[in-house]
Amino acid sequence: MAYLSLYRKYRPQTFAEILGQEHVSQTLTRAVLDDRVSHAYLFTGPRGTGKTSAARVLAKALNCAEGPTPTPCGRCPSCIAIAEGSSLDVIEMDAASHSKVDETREVLAGVPLATAQGRTKVYVIDEVHMLSTGSFNALLKTLEEPPAHVVFILATTEAHKVLQTIVSRTQRFDFRRAATEVLEKHLSEIARLEGIEIEAAALAAIARHSEGSFRDALSALDQLSSLGGHVAFEDAERMLGAHRKDAFGDLFEAIAGGDVGAVLSIVSALIAEGADARRLGMGVLDHARSLLLLRAAPGSGELLDMAEEDVSRLSSLAEAFSPAEIVRILDLMARAVTDMRTAPDHRLLLEIALVRAAAPVTDPSATGLLGRIERLERRLGIQQTEETSRTEASTRPEPEPEPAPQYPAPMPAFAPTATKAQPTPPRSDPTPPRSDPKPPRAAPVPAVRPEPQPVAAQHTPSRPEPSATPQPEPDAADHVGLSHIKDAWAAALREVVRGNRLVGAYLTPSRPLRLDEGLLLVEVQAAYHKEHMEKEKNQEVLARALHVALGVSPRLQFVARGTTPSAPAPETVEPSEVGEAVEAPDPVTLLKEGLSAEIVEERIRES
Repeated sequence: MAYLSLYRKYRPQTFAEILGQEHVSQTLTRAVLDDRVSHAYLFTGPRGTGKTSAARVLAKALNCAEGPTPTPCGRCPSCIAIAEGSSLDVIEMDAASHSKVDETREVLAGVPLATAQGRTKVYVIDEVHMLSTGSFNALLKTLEEPPAHVVFILATTEAHKVLQTIVSRTQRFDFRRAATEVLEKHLSEIARLEGIEIEAAALAAIARHSEGSFRDALSALDQLSSLGGHVAFEDAERMLGAHRKDAFGDLFEAIAGGDVGAVLSIVSALIAEGADARRLGMGVLDHARSLLLLRAAPGSGELLDMAEEDVSRLSSLAEAFSPAEIVRILDLMARAVTDMRTAPDHRLLLEIALVRAAAPVTDPSATGLLGRIERLERRLGIQQTEETSRTEASTRPEPEPEPAPQYPAPMPAFAPTATKAQPTPPRSDPTPPRSDPKPPRAAPVPAVRPEPQPVAAQHTPSRPEPSATPQPEPDAADHVGLSHIKDAWAAALREVVRGNRLVGAYLTPSRPLRLDEGLLLVEVQAAYHKEHMEKEKNQEVLARALHVALGVSPRLQFVARGTTPSAPAPETVEPSEVGEAVEAPDPVTLLKEGLSAEIVEERIRES
């Protein structure tokens, strides 16, 4: 006996066996039970979702010896003949190969004739959208008023190409793509029945690759079973030409960082593994669509058909792009995939589109210009990212009342001394008071200087370059504690986003937990974020941002939310947090550090 393919061997024989199409099977079951079967149906949907199988099951239900019944026995001569495709009462016509009007009329000539052995004559016309206009016209009259013993079932993958005059005379059922979980369970059961030893990860790869098609999934399983022995995930990935698990994630990280070399290297590695360039383009489109969904509608991860850990990574990656950037990538890739239909070199079009996505300067179109402007604004800090501030405000614990002011709290007014200025009690009015508009004659004020302020020294801040980093005093770290870092954390994250939006995404949300002997422990959202923030280049971005915000660069350690660090240290308790009286920082020193100023003249205010 000739070998029977798995998708033919395990074709559904009852309505209950049609998986993932409950809305169709339940409706047809009730129609058979109530004797309300229509004279014409239109089954439409993607390939391999069960349209032809549902048509054959309906034919068996109408002609079964125990029927009409929604559960055909499968043992009577009628059920056996229909299952084998030899029934004279079920006429299947492939419209793709019989599209001419004469061929259609020849098939329809037998409509008025009585059935051979069953109750109902069923005409199944597959890919009905391929019929010519003349064939549609020939079918139209027969379809409108067929004999009572005739049922037409039209199946198509492109319902929009079917004439509306035909659609209006049928009951339409839309078949949906099967969910990945349903496909995995179905493949696992068939592998068990066939004695195929295959890893669960390989079954998951087949389910994802089949894109909701039962026929494609069973064909791939049938092909893998020919390898013999134990089938591993690597075997499935090699045969299917599928991408590595994190390939698209790595690709979009390179695009976010503008790393054209990494983009081309990833594409080259994927194609070397056997991936098709056009399929890669479709994969990039699907990945960009998921990023756009998560970026435009945060918290909508349940709409994506993927594992929870993959959704977590995508959510972090989406923060590195603006919605406009993702739409630009979608537009570039959609045009490239469309042009691949007629282009001789698919890989070249894919690489051009990805290079333009990573480097807008190479895109001469208007969207490329907008991309360059947006990146320039981000680099100059014109676009402010407020999500980080809002997240920090929502996750930061309520500060305890502290008797002593802390940096960068408003500085109190103070009286000068010859050695060290001791701060006076803070004024109720936070605005520094103005001195007498008539200064003493003994100390005239230069014309270019403002009115004297009630401070011991006035400072003229220098004008550093926008990218210059303020140089802290040698003892600046002595004045910075955990509470200072908590207060400046939102500003540090904004500085991180200006320098590297991807690192900013890894730190959204995050918070400092403790500071112990120069080691700062930072809590991030998940283990995925912790893994990336432990990379040296990402730690340098955060350290540089803390140096800009506070003038210190502590050593960094990261922990995922809900876990504890591997080597916990006793939490550093700030003296101000337990109510101890400590000496406030010298305001003059704070001004010098914060404004990069220097003392040019000291003036003592007369009492």
